[in-house]
Amino acid sequence: MKISLNWLKEYVDIPVSPEQLAEDLTSLGLEIESMERLAEGIEQIVIGRILEIAPHPDADKIVVCQTDVGGDTPLQICCGAKNMKPGDKVPTAVVGATLPGDFKITARKMRGVDSHGMMCSARELGMGDDHAGLMILPEDAPVGEDALAYLGLDDVVYEIEVTPNRADWASMIGVARELAAKYGTSLKVPAVALQEAAAEASSLSSASVDAPDLCPRYMGRVLTEVQVGASPVWMAQRLTAAGMRPINNLVDITNYVLLETGQPLHAFDFDRLDGNRIVVRRAADGEKMTTLDEQERTLDGEMLVIADASRPQCVAGVMGGARSEVGEGTTRVFLESAYFKPQAVRRASRQLNLISESSQRFQRGADPEMAAWALDRAAALMAEFAGASIASGAIDVYPEPFKPAEVDLNFERVRAFLGADISVEKQRAGLQALGFELISGDESGARFRVPLRRNDVSREVDLIEEIARLEGYNNLPATLPRVRTRAEVFAPGEAVVSRIKHTFAAQGLNEITTWSFANAEALAKAGQGDLTAAAVSLANPLSEIHALMRPTLIPAALQIAAYNLNRGARHVALFELAPVYREAGGDDVAEQRQHLVVLLAGLREPSHWTHPDQPVDFYDIKGAAETLANLLGLPLQIASAEGATFQPGQAASLTLGDACGVLGKVDPAVAAQHDIEVPVFLLQLDLTPVLAPPSAHHQAEEIPAYPASLRDIAVVVDQAVTAADILDVVKKSADKLLAQADIFDVYTGKPIPEGKKSVAVTLSFQSNEGTLTDKKTQKAVDRILHQLQKNCGAELR
Repeated sequence: MKISLNWLKEYVDIPVSPEQLAEDLTSLGLEIESMERLAEGIEQIVIGRILEIAPHPDADKIVVCQTDVGGDTPLQICCGAKNMKPGDKVPTAVVGATLPGDFKITARKMRGVDSHGMMCSARELGMGDDHAGLMILPEDAPVGEDALAYLGLDDVVYEIEVTPNRADWASMIGVARELAAKYGTSLKVPAVALQEAAAEASSLSSASVDAPDLCPRYMGRVLTEVQVGASPVWMAQRLTAAGMRPINNLVDITNYVLLETGQPLHAFDFDRLDGNRIVVRRAADGEKMTTLDEQERTLDGEMLVIADASRPQCVAGVMGGARSEVGEGTTRVFLESAYFKPQAVRRASRQLNLISESSQRFQRGADPEMAAWALDRAAALMAEFAGASIASGAIDVYPEPFKPAEVDLNFERVRAFLGADISVEKQRAGLQALGFELISGDESGARFRVPLRRNDVSREVDLIEEIARLEGYNNLPATLPRVRTRAEVFAPGEAVVSRIKHTFAAQGLNEITTWSFANAEALAKAGQGDLTAAAVSLANPLSEIHALMRPTLIPAALQIAAYNLNRGARHVALFELAPVYREAGGDDVAEQRQHLVVLLAGLREPSHWTHPDQPVDFYDIKGAAETLANLLGLPLQIASAEGATFQPGQAASLTLGDACGVLGKVDPAVAAQHDIEVPVFLLQLDLTPVLAPPSAHHQAEEIPAYPASLRDIAVVVDQAVTAADILDVVKKSADKLLAQADIFDVYTGKPIPEGKKSVAVTLSFQSNEGTLTDKKTQKAVDRILHQLQKNCGAELR
């Protein structure tokens, strides 16, 4: 938004230079993007009055003017414009003047006739694009005076960045209020005095709101005897400085009040409204209307429109309709001021790809109470500058007025937060200057009522931020933060997450960070289509490919792997530890879980001349699971399983403590869907149950002083018996002498019967009390064999 310094001074006394003002605005949070002096490069422009106009003796398109500029004698100036007449007053550049672009005015001959200056158009003064003729000034313009001051060009314009949470900053009064609080001066809001006619607005028109959920407040005034014409020069200049094009007095006044208050207004040609009434309603699906930009728009049932008795006349909060546009023939006006829900305006603006000054302000959240003052302000200006007669009373549909929030503030907590000793009086006065109403309080704290324009304030810390802004962040002393005495500095589970990430990174895996969004097509390509129903759908997604919150990390991992493999990478090892989202029952919108995905593809490690290339296999991805189990100190169980993402016979379920997941080789058909031609192995695990910090620390044990006793056994079992089943029986049946058990061979074929397999297990026995005898070791082995026979149907080979 562009802020005129001269205009700003009408609302607040500014005791600093333009440069210091820029710094003060920045300290308040209003970022200055640019600062422009409008008269920079323009000099010696005065107000002249044309006394005579005569034809040029040697040029049909040029006239010779005698122009009074307040000197002893008039200046003779040759001019090519045709829109002036004797008596008109125009901005005149005298000899020695400078115009934008470093254009110097000198005395010269034009087709043999002396010319001592130049009479200027609006464009030549940098006041717009109008170059059709000279700028004709009002009759009361003082001849010989500085035209720059008269036209408001002796001004400084700041362009500020209005943050989305501060809708009140998108207005001159809003910025002035901030500066008044900063400088300890008064805010000067213009007084509005209406001279209303005898006819009542309610007898001329009416308004009904059929969608109060989208339009909580709707106001209007009826104005008659309107005379459409040009705006006063000062108003046109202010609009131009703010980046708006002057159109006519009615439209300009609505724009002027918009810039002044931040409240969008709209003027309808009252005689073009069927039934002379307003209906605020949802549009019908497929309903059409032509907006002011002459574009036909197709509406849907979720868009709010301002309609008359038969058709929509305006997309609420976005843009008016061409049919009821005010113009030269307008004599009666219905002036609208309303509060529309930000979500409704944002959706309509986005759906129609239509952004306006109005929609930008409504999207941030307007002030429902400002609607009334802005309406009266615009009506008063139309009475003054368009000769309007204002019907008595305003139409106001406001069934459920907004209730301002109330926030408690502890003054000592302000000091603790900011590390500065700010007095109670200064804290209280600063907040009141910003418009926060003091309800009650004492020396320890107070309760404030939040103005409705400040929808960004709802907590005590918000009030503390306001005090900090007024104090100036640069003025707050640098203090060391208090040191936490708790062991948990970060969120619960963050320490475990960090350890996992560092461990995998240390093993050569690359961490990836992907979008939190997904779509049904990507899930189906990854063999995870069954999760689409459980995924959380977004009401207003960035695009179709971001329509869902991701229910799994697998699709994104496959996409990243494909991207790298298809660009020449031969070794891909990556992981991501991030949240996934599923539909939740009850009042919760979604359930968030912390998942880990590990993907290995291509070569086991980068190519090197010291060893032959080796592709990754199932045991590499299993090794990742074992690394995780060792890191967390949790038991690991792997069992055969099936999954749509994985190749049949090459997948396994994974249990790590209370965490469950899956690992295996990605089905070649799924890999082909992603243009991957090499084997891909993948692990996904829901780590949420095991991320809590461990309740007990690991205990160190003394290294055994006595040697281990090793035994190998081979048993024949059914093919259906898993390695996990065998190891589980071995560990449960052994006593404390068994230190370790591992399977080191699986064999099928002759002489093993069909449907059977031979599994070889190595057993390590050890005691801290002495060297084990063969008798003790054999006793333990016999007990293990007995339990294997009983539970697994094993036979000693």
